[in-house]
Amino acid sequence: MKAPARRNDEDWRTLKFHAGQIFTPSSPLTVAELFAGRSSQIDLLAEVVAERGRHAILYGEPGVGKTSTAMILQHFIPSAPQTVHFYRHPVVSSDTYSSIWKEVFKGMTFNLEENGMIRSHAIADLYPGEVTQNDVIRELSTFKESVIPIIVIDEYQQFKDEIGAGYLSETIKAVSDASCHATIIVVGVGDNVDDLVRGHKSITRCSEEVLMPRMHNDELHDLLWARTTQLGMKLDGDAKWKIITLSKGLPAIAHALGKSAVNSAISRRSMTIIESDVDKAIAATVASSKQTLKSVYEDATNSNQERAKLKHLVTACALAKTDASGWFAPKDVVAPFTNIIGAHRRIDHFNSNLKEFATAKRGNILQMKGEERAHRFRFTEVAMQPYVLMKGIEAGLIDKKAMSILSSPEQDDLFSSTSS
Repeated sequence: MKAPARRNDEDWRTLKFHAGQIFTPSSPLTVAELFAGRSSQIDLLAEVVAERGRHAILYGEPGVGKTSTAMILQHFIPSAPQTVHFYRHPVVSSDTYSSIWKEVFKGMTFNLEENGMIRSHAIADLYPGEVTQNDVIRELSTFKESVIPIIVIDEYQQFKDEIGAGYLSETIKAVSDASCHATIIVVGVGDNVDDLVRGHKSITRCSEEVLMPRMHNDELHDLLWARTTQLGMKLDGDAKWKIITLSKGLPAIAHALGKSAVNSAISRRSMTIIESDVDKAIAATVASSKQTLKSVYEDATNSNQERAKLKHLVTACALAKTDASGWFAPKDVVAPFTNIIGAHRRIDHFNSNLKEFATAKRGNILQMKGEERAHRFRFTEVAMQPYVLMKGIEAGLIDKKAMSILSSPEQDDLFSSTSS
C-alpha cells in the first residue's frame, strides 16, 4: 500500500481554507451535498410544493437551521422535466407588504423583443408604485406549468406592519383558492405558529405547519462526518461526541466547534481530530462569541457574595434537561447544581436566583413563564446555553466525571433528575 504523500505548508494552508468554506457558523448552508439531517422536514415541504394550492409555515427557535432548510429545499425537489424557480426575501423591520413583494418581483423576469433582440426585464419594473394583493395574485397566476415556483418569505418575525401581515395572510389564502401552483413558505422564529402569525388565522388554513426542532444527535453526527470526510480528515469518537453534546442541537455551534477543532488539528499537522482539539475549540469559541453573550453572562453572574454561586447556578441551568422548546423547571436544576457545588441543594435554596436571572438586573439571561410554584425557564438567547456550558468548562466548574460524560454517546443527559 502506497504511503500518503507528505503535505507541505501550502497544503495545510489550503486545507484550512477549505475547512473555512464548508464549516459555516455565520451563514445559512446552501450546498446540498453537505446538508445533514432534516429529512422529515424536507420531505414534508416537498409534499407541500407538489400539491397545488398548498403553502407552509416553517417555525422554531432561532439558530436551528430554518433558513438553511428553506434554501436547500430547491435542490431536493424532483424537477425534471419542470424547472424550479426559487425566490427568497429576508424581511427587515421597515418592510411593508408592498416592499416585500417588490423584492420578490425583482427576481422574477419576463422577456420582450426590442429592436430585434430579446431582452429580460424584472417584473418589479412593472410596478413603480405600490404593489397590491391583486397584483401579487395576478403575477403568481402567470407561471407556466413547466415551472415550479417557490417563494420564501424569511425572518417573518421581523415584519412589524400589522396591516401588511393581514394582507399577506389574505394573499396566501387567495393564491390557494385561485389554485396557483406557486408555493409560498413563511419562515420565522416562534414556539408555535400563533406566536409567528400574531392572530392572522387565515394564513394557517391553507398552510402546512412545519416545526423545526433542534438537531438530533445523529443529524449532528452526519453534519460533522460530511465535512471532515470531505476534508479527508478523521474525527475521533470522544472528540465527536463532545462537540455533539456541547452543541445542544444547534447547528451553528456544531459548525463553530467543528471548524475550530479542525484548525487545531491542522496546526498540529494532523489529519485526525482528537479531544484536545475540541478543548482548544471551546476556548476559541468562547473568545470569539458575540459581545452581547459575554455582557449578559457577566451581568448574570456578577456578585460580591461567594455563597450566591451564580456562575455555578447558571451553568447548572445549561446542563438541565429541557423540553423540545428549551424550557426547564427548577427541579431539573437540582441534580446538576448539586453535582457542581458538591453539596445537595433544594429548589428553595436557589429559586429566587432563578427568578432574578429573568430580570434586567441579571441581563435577562433567562425567560420565565407560568404561575407561581409552576414557573419554567429557558435561556433568552439560544446560543447562550452552549456558551454558558463552555464557560463552565473553561472555569473548571464541571468535574472530570461530567467531562467524561460529555464524550459518551450513550448518555444524552449529563445528570439524572433527582427530587427536590
